[in-house]
Amino acid sequence: MQLFHLEYFLAVAEALSFTRGAHRVNIVQSAVSAGIKQLERELGAELFVRQGRSIRLTPAGEVLLPRARVVLADVQAARDAVDAANGTVRGTVVLGTLAHVGSIDVLRILQEVRRDYPDVIVKLRQTVQGTRTSLEDLRSGALDLALVSVPEQAAPGFELYPMHVEGIDFVCSARHRLSGRKRVALSELVDEPFIDFPEGWGNRATVDNSFSSAALNRTVSTEVVSFSMALELVRQDLGVVFLPRSALGIGAGMGTWSIKTPLSWRIQLARSAARQPTAAEQALILKFRQTTQPVFP
Repeated sequence: MQLFHLEYFLAVAEALSFTRGAHRVNIVQSAVSAGIKQLERELGAELFVRQGRSIRLTPAGEVLLPRARVVLADVQAARDAVDAANGTVRGTVVLGTLAHVGSIDVLRILQEVRRDYPDVIVKLRQTVQGTRTSLEDLRSGALDLALVSVPEQAAPGFELYPMHVEGIDFVCSARHRLSGRKRVALSELVDEPFIDFPEGWGNRATVDNSFSSAALNRTVSTEVVSFSMALELVRQDLGVVFLPRSALGIGAGMGTWSIKTPLSWRIQLARSAARQPTAAEQALILKFRQTTQPVFP
C-alpha cells in the first residue's frame, strides 16, 4: 500500500467525485482511478459504489476513511518535525470561512501568511451552509480550520479561538409599527413574519436560542443566505430580521430602522480537538490571533 494511494482515496472520498478528487491532488483523473483500483485490489474490497456520475463510499470505504486520515496526519507530523529541525514550516491548510466575517481581515491574514510562510498553502473555502456544516467538515477532516459562529463559549470536540463579537440588531422597515423605537422586547415580536437564515447558521442559532429561553415562538416565513437580500426584503415590508450590526452597512437609514438588542454575534476560529494541529495550521492560527482582537464594537 502506497501513501499516494491513500491520498487519492481521501481526496475522492471527501469530494465524492473522481474528477474533483483528482483536481485536489493535482493529478489526472485516470491516474487517480488507477491508484484507487490498485488500493482496492490490495485490500480485497471495493471502496466506492459507482452509480453513473455519482459515487458513494461502501462500508469498507467508510471504515477506511478515518484510518486513512490518521495515517496521513501521522506522516504530516513526521514531515513537520523534520522541517522544524531545519527551521522550515510547510504544508497545506484547508480553511473554511463564513459569508460574512465582521471585522476579521481574512485577506490581510492570508497576505501575511504568504509573506512569512511561503511554503504554506492555504485553500480557502467559503460556505453558504453555515456553521453546522463547517463543524461537520472539521470533524470529518474535510476542513482543517474554519471560521464559525458558535453562540456558546465552547463546543464539545472542538478548540475555539475567539475572533470577533458584535451586537445583533432588530431591523424593520421605516414604515413598520416599531419604527422609531429605541428598545423592543422579544414578546412584542412573536406575531411578526421573520426573515432569517437557514438552520445551522450561527446568527440564526443565537436568535432561536433567545426566543426558546424566553419560552416564546416565532415564525420564520423566509430564509435567505445573503444579508443584503434580507435587508432588501425588509425595505419592501416583507418581514423583519435580526442582523449582526456590521451587516447593516449602508442599509441603515435607507428605508429601514434598526433597534439595538442585548444579543451578540460571535465568530471563532475552530479546529477539531481530536488531533494535533500541523505546523502549518499552527502558523495560521497564530496569524489569526495576532491580527484579530475580539472586541465589542
